[in-house]
Amino acid sequence: MISVKLPTLNTNDIGYVLVEWLAEHGARVEKGQPLVVIETSKAQQEVDSTADGILHTLLADGADCRPGQTVAHLFASADERSAYLSAPAADPAAGPEPVTGAGLTLTKAARALADQHGLTDDELRGLGRTLIRAADVEALVQRPAQAGAPTGQRLSAQQRAVGAVVTESMRTIPAACAYAKVDVGPAQDLAEQLRRRTGSFVSLVGLLIRSVADRLPAHPSLFARLLDDGTVEPAPRAHVAVAVDAGKGLYTPVVHNAAALSVAQIADLITGFRDKAARGTFRADELTGANIMIAPHTTEGVVFATPIVFPGQTCALSLGGIDEQLVLDERGRPQARRFAYLGLVYDHRVVNGRDAMAFLGDLKRALEAPAALAAGVEGDEDARKKACEPLP
Repeated sequence: MISVKLPTLNTNDIGYVLVEWLAEHGARVEKGQPLVVIETSKAQQEVDSTADGILHTLLADGADCRPGQTVAHLFASADERSAYLSAPAADPAAGPEPVTGAGLTLTKAARALADQHGLTDDELRGLGRTLIRAADVEALVQRPAQAGAPTGQRLSAQQRAVGAVVTESMRTIPAACAYAKVDVGPAQDLAEQLRRRTGSFVSLVGLLIRSVADRLPAHPSLFARLLDDGTVEPAPRAHVAVAVDAGKGLYTPVVHNAAALSVAQIADLITGFRDKAARGTFRADELTGANIMIAPHTTEGVVFATPIVFPGQTCALSLGGIDEQLVLDERGRPQARRFAYLGLVYDHRVVNGRDAMAFLGDLKRALEAPAALAAGVEGDEDARKKACEPLP
């Protein structure tokens, strides 16, 4: 018998989700054949079989799991598997366990399987057997629920992965918050002009991504990574993650080296991210490497939002919805202006309030006078010249 153990797929995760088995329980598999899909906090990844054999799974689809955990066994023959299923444990203390008050015993494999599926003693008694084997438990698990019985809705694998990251962030990062009110009218106008000019769907989010990336030289601590030994590791380039939810779960794809891209190129990446979020087709490299994150909360009426700082990062920004307000101009006349609030959450072990305020102040100035964002690295020389032309 060979145990199938999960490798370490993401060094930042203490737990994974077993999304689905790619080979059927009891089927013969070959070495190198994909066995199971595992979901980390970043992406989904297939785990291949390390040997030939008959697959005996120990966890169901959607189960929580962890690095190094045995999730299945591989048996050389059907006889070897049958012997494993039927044989009680050799050590009475670790083997068949009496079911409370019922005078029943379970094989070691049956007890492990029952615990994994959360079966109660009453459910096991309902089998009507004095010795319960793993095959009996499997049959019980596969029974349809009684008609009319109340059923709960289990969280999706993607949502449980999000929950694990949020829990780890809240547990380990002493976060502080700050907010800035930004007149985003000029930035929105620029985005519209660049949409017409480039054909790309340039948005306020794209302008913010580029603005954030441009702040790295002046504010390196907000992009740094705090290591376990207390060392702060600087970031050589700005890799900006952006939260995307197209109704199929939350993803945080990364705009790598965002300062080297034009806002049109960033816009094209974001458009692709939304499509991949809807289809769930991200590659692992598209979801890794970020050193800061932006969470858009641009639904109308949503003004403030407080993001979380992902483990391994120091800061996260939120962008609220547009709030149109009347303000008085320099002559005391009412004027309609478009405002949005930037929310900054930062790891207070690395960043102090003064640094956070300075970062927000620079972002505010960049978005309120955004002409410099029109220039950048385009795909060809003509596009580069266009980007540098005066705006109408």
